[in-house]
Amino acid sequence: MKFGFGGFKGFHGWPQRWSKPATSISRALSPIVASWMHRKREKIACAPRVTTQIPVICIGNIVVGGSGKSPLVASLALRLKEAGFRPGIVSRGYGGHAKKLPIEVTETSHPQKVGDEPLMLKKRTGCPVIVCRDRAKAVERLHFHHQVNVILSDDGLQNTRLWRDFSVCVFNKDQGIGNGLEMPFGPLREPLSVVDQMDAIIVRGTEYPKEMLIEMGIETKTPVFGSIGEMAYAYRSDLPEEHHPISDLVHHGDFDAVSGIASPSRFFEGLEQAGLSIEEYAFPDHHQFTASDVSHLKRVITTEKDAVKLVHLLQEPFWVVALDSHQPEFEAWLIDRLRKWSRV
Repeated sequence: MKFGFGGFKGFHGWPQRWSKPATSISRALSPIVASWMHRKREKIACAPRVTTQIPVICIGNIVVGGSGKSPLVASLALRLKEAGFRPGIVSRGYGGHAKKLPIEVTETSHPQKVGDEPLMLKKRTGCPVIVCRDRAKAVERLHFHHQVNVILSDDGLQNTRLWRDFSVCVFNKDQGIGNGLEMPFGPLREPLSVVDQMDAIIVRGTEYPKEMLIEMGIETKTPVFGSIGEMAYAYRSDLPEEHHPISDLVHHGDFDAVSGIASPSRFFEGLEQAGLSIEEYAFPDHHQFTASDVSHLKRVITTEKDAVKLVHLLQEPFWVVALDSHQPEFEAWLIDRLRKWSRV
């Protein structure tokens, strides 16, 4: 495998010690960190409500690293539209320059300004998308400037200023929870006990989510749902409306596969399973591509998240793979509660 950077720190980009059994010192100090994190959770419970008219759904995780939230948010937004809702999306805009003032994402926004994932969400869903480090301000902007009746927050479970009516915690079966300790001793942003304070839990990559959680050492009475991701179709960067089965690209020859997502190997494996012959080019998550990164590439195939950045650098049209996320039981559960919420 070829890498466009100096290699990952360890499994999933974590420091290697996070994947190893905890030391006696880290176990002794971990309760102090956990206590501080619990106080932060108390602040979250007291966050100011921006609006009483629109439910806010926060979809995030407690494990450092990519768990597949953004494809899930995109698919959920499309499903809510099909069900008759008018969703809007808020995001911190990681990788962009959004700070204290809300920025509205358009299809012509530059990813260095608004972030790659918000731009991908805008292009994929057509929903209004607002980025701001202060997600409460982003919610306020959506409320007053768009006719939305449900708001999805892409990440933000640990944001103390964001009121949320539904908190959804996402795990990934391949990622796991490492040594199960809180940062800086392990990969957890919060103690595992907070899962009992969530409204729902989603486990990505499995049809047996409860069993997978138990395997991780997590037992909870919170509703648990599975979510399966798949490569849905491919399209050329200059013809986004023309969708092609990925297997149809086999006859196009060898591809330079470019991926700057949390788990590039999953993308490469999916292409190979579809029968494509690829040369792999892996970059860090949210990588800001430069001309030198791509100057030698020929026939490129990449993810939607990377495509919004590569379109400014590659002169020739390239192929983009769209990801779908399937979680029908969770969607039915959420839509039922949203309809009940609107009648309260």
